Amino acid sequence: MTCSSRRRREAISFVSLQFLILWLPVTVGAFALACRWRPTAAVGLLVAVSVLFCAQAGPIALAVLTTSILGNFGAVALIGRLAPGSTMRRLAVAGAIIANLAPLVAFKVAQQVLPVALPLGLAFYTLQQITFVIDAQKPGVERLGLLRFAAWGSFFGQLPAGPIGAYGRIAPQFARLGFTAPTGADIARGGALVLAGVVKKTWLADPMARKVDAVLTAVDLGAVTPVEAWTAAWGYTLQLYLDFSAYSDIAIGVGLCFGLLLPINFNSPLKASSPGQYVMRWHMSLMTFVRDYVFEPVFRIARKLPIQPTVRRYGVAWALATLVAYLVVAAWHTAALLPLLQGLGVAALLIVLQFARQNARGAPRPIGVVEQRARQVAGQALILIAVAVIALMLRVGDGQTLGRVLPALVDVKAIFAGLPQGIDLAGAYPNARLPGVRTLAMMGVVTTIVLVCPNTMQIFGIPGAMPAPDWLRWRPTLLWGGLTVGLLLLALIGVTRPVQQYGFIYAQF
Repeated sequence: MTCSSRRRREAISFVSLQFLILWLPVTVGAFALACRWRPTAAVGLLVAVSVLFCAQAGPIALAVLTTSILGNFGAVALIGRLAPGSTMRRLAVAGAIIANLAPLVAFKVAQQVLPVALPLGLAFYTLQQITFVIDAQKPGVERLGLLRFAAWGSFFGQLPAGPIGAYGRIAPQFARLGFTAPTGADIARGGALVLAGVVKKTWLADPMARKVDAVLTAVDLGAVTPVEAWTAAWGYTLQLYLDFSAYSDIAIGVGLCFGLLLPINFNSPLKASSPGQYVMRWHMSLMTFVRDYVFEPVFRIARKLPIQPTVRRYGVAWALATLVAYLVVAAWHTAALLPLLQGLGVAALLIVLQFARQNARGAPRPIGVVEQRARQVAGQALILIAVAVIALMLRVGDGQTLGRVLPALVDVKAIFAGLPQGIDLAGAYPNARLPGVRTLAMMGVVTTIVLVCPNTMQIFGIPGAMPAPDWLRWRPTLLWGGLTVGLLLLALIGVTRPVQQYGFIYAQF
């Protein structure tokens, strides 16, 4: 999850005036009209718009996407002619998966030595196409024609950075696409969710990014205090979460505008009280892919190992599957050595904790409500600290800078040395030269929003999210209409403010 300096030629940005007042309204309106005229025309329109969207990122991006769509559609058609269960069919499926991964691996490796960027969305639609190759072999899976398949494989709403929609789950929606125009309520809810994502990006994620940059600039100059170091660590954690969460809000909102329900990507992961909860609540579409298409196949193979007793064999199979799954996740993000080692380290930690938990089950004792709550709070605090430190390591990347900022996180001497002089909030950032009171207040407000408030999926009632209180759930009413107008104003101000704007972090992968 590095904040890469590499930049591709940008497609139309979701966080721009052009997208908010021209691209999205015109496309949704034209699609709704086409639905009333001819469903096939509506699908064709969506494909054309998605192709045009990708073309804005350059000819390489368009060529790779087109090759992926046509190549996978043709490959699965050829695989379907082979005898089910035959060795040739299994080899063909394996070959198709390798062919999908080859461009992604090549670009990831090239990034380590050359200033190149991935073609738009490659890391995300590669995984989607792999689900197609695998799911298409299962009985009862929806079969899409080329046009509808292209709409699924290129949909501009999720093209830059997902969410990753497995073919078996999403294909039925594209099979019905165009036969019914999206309802006014869905368009209104989707549009409001898009605006919420833009506001989250421009008013929360990007300002946090500017503060993190200020601290790390001071670190590069050789000076950092513990407060500054923790601001960089926790600030980048918040930035990363808010940035990708904002993108996911926009993508899911765009999908709703076309009558499509894309997978949820976040379930308040920073509220998790265990490492397993955190992992499965962050970037959920990726973790679902890893669970279904990496972990489970590896587990099924590993549990056949000649190990006795059965309990031990299954434990070893689970550990191997977990190790492979986390290595895949790390490699998907980057081919750099440090993140790969960190992925293995996290997997090893989870394995140790799981085995320790199993061994401790032999002597259970009753736990009171207070102790249970204390354990949850302590678990969440430890997770947040670990996540912040790992996020900082990924953000910094440079060993020399990391060697300055990491010791500052645990510089207890510096913390206690300042206590006799009292707490100086205004001068909390002497090296980064940030307004202390305003920075700490913003950190506190954003932290409260992330750790306490319901998330946007809950507020907008997206299926699969935990329900929010009734009074806080979006509805097509006059009150919520007024709030949506407020979001629109904030979004328009946010995308036109004369301040530094940042691209979506995950769109760089």
